[in-house]
Amino acid sequence: MNNLEQFLNELVKEKAIPGATYSLIVKNNVYMGVVGNKSLFPHIEKNNLNTLYDLASLTKVVVTNTIIGRMLMNKKINLKDKVSFYLKKFKYKYITIYDLLTHSSGLPASLDLSKIKNKQQLIDEIYNVKLKYKTGTDVVYSDIGFILLGFIIEKIYSLSLDEVAKIEVFEPLKMNNTCYNPNNKNLCAPTEYTFDRGLVRGIVHDKKAYYLNGIAGHAGVFSNICDLTNFCKMVLNNGVFNNKKYLSKEIIDSWFIPYSKQKINNKYRSIGWIVGKNKDITGENYTLGTITHAGFTGTSILIDRVNKMASILLTNRVHPIRTNNKLSKKRNKFIKICYNINKSIKN
Repeated sequence: MNNLEQFLNELVKEKAIPGATYSLIVKNNVYMGVVGNKSLFPHIEKNNLNTLYDLASLTKVVVTNTIIGRMLMNKKINLKDKVSFYLKKFKYKYITIYDLLTHSSGLPASLDLSKIKNKQQLIDEIYNVKLKYKTGTDVVYSDIGFILLGFIIEKIYSLSLDEVAKIEVFEPLKMNNTCYNPNNKNLCAPTEYTFDRGLVRGIVHDKKAYYLNGIAGHAGVFSNICDLTNFCKMVLNNGVFNNKKYLSKEIIDSWFIPYSKQKINNKYRSIGWIVGKNKDITGENYTLGTITHAGFTGTSILIDRVNKMASILLTNRVHPIRTNNKLSKKRNKFIKICYNINKSIKN
């Protein structure tokens, strides 16, 4: 793992990231490590494997998409179900759960938050949003779609999303430190220093999730490298965790099937995930059995079932300012090193 840590330490020196934790699962072997600091401001704090990172959009795949998978497996919902069947205020009667999961609904990527000041205003804006394109004709990665999926989950369970996540994801996968709105802020890597919120630490960075009291389908979850390793091991094991069936193989398979294609960059989407090549994460290192996802704060996951490999990188690249985009140009080199390690380890 020397090459991996050497590369990450270079990123720290280049100020691309304050620090990072990583995990590499290769043919049932798990390698974890930590570099740098979790905080630079107001003072330096050394990083460790227990650091909780704001997962940002990894919330979509680790929590919301996984809960939906459990619901599909248990016949609580169907991919063809209309969103408006569960959410009466949603005005597009033909848009389905499938459309939201594959980011092909026609909903825009986000919202204009300049006039939004509270939760109710945000919810009203979500239900009044206009489509950007005809449903099913393109793919536009949309936070709004996964916020709506979070609302659907809460409607069906009659519980808040954080409670459902604990019952359906965190407890069965032994993700004991993963949560929304962590109590121990000192465990968390801080994100951005903002004019209106000061230093954001232990509180969700994403503004939409912040207005939703930190609990949303698209962002809001905090986790550490050990817990996310459990999640990836479950996926690589076709839905089995600790010798118990957690998800059916059929559900896991659906995460690896390219259902929709984004015109602008030919990026394929499955149920929840990006499938195959993703230049921002994989570069040229991938198989057709690869799924990836990233979060705005600097987090990412890659799972390659062909090579029986998964890699997780957790950073807070937005600390102390969000304009630091150096990581995005270097992430695929991290993946290349992971693939080289994979090749060097015999079955």
